[in-house]
Amino acid sequence: MVDLKQMLGRFLAIPGVRQALLVGRDGLLIDGMSRDGKEDMEAVGALMTTSFGTAEALGQDIARGSVVGLLIEYEHGLVSVDPLGDFALIVTLSENASNIGRVRHLVKASRNEILEALDIA
Repeated sequence: MVDLKQMLGRFLAIPGVRQALLVGRDGLLIDGMSRDGKEDMEAVGALMTTSFGTAEALGQDIARGSVVGLLIEYEHGLVSVDPLGDFALIVTLSENASNIGRVRHLVKASRNEILEALDIA
């Protein structure tokens, strides 16, 4: 079984990814790694949990179903939020959108491994 730091390190190995976080749906940081440490991981995790909840509410309100991922593009970067079951989210901060396909692929490929490491599979 892989540990969480090792798993998060795989995300940071993708060029342009600056931060990778595992966050509980309650907004509490489970674990995180940062390439440069500029952003407060706990604040990012909490805010992204709130944003994801808002996206879920919108999806229900407009009858589009469950959220499978959330991408927020800013002037100087991209934030990706992906659900890991009912209990956790993985959040990545990237410099730009050029490698978002690699991030999304890694989330999908490692989902079960992460859930097993979290002991919620």
